[in-house]
Amino acid sequence: MALVRTATGAYYGGRQGRAALIRPNPDGTWRVKVNDPRNRLAGHDGWVLLGDDYPSLAAAAEATGVG
Repeated sequence: MALVRTATGAYYGGRQGRAALIRPNPDGTWRVKVNDPRNRLAGHDGWVLLGDDYPSLAAAAEATGVG
């Protein structure tokens, strides 16, 4: 599944049964979360923060593996 822009300006997509969310930070960098409830680092809601300082949308998308 390709990334789809949401009404809030974030991007949502999925790969191999996992959802990915990329959203902009106020300073122009990008925050990336992946839904992976089996990961021991996941929060109570099943989301794992991969990082919050990706310099571009392309770099953030590459981190998720979503096209």
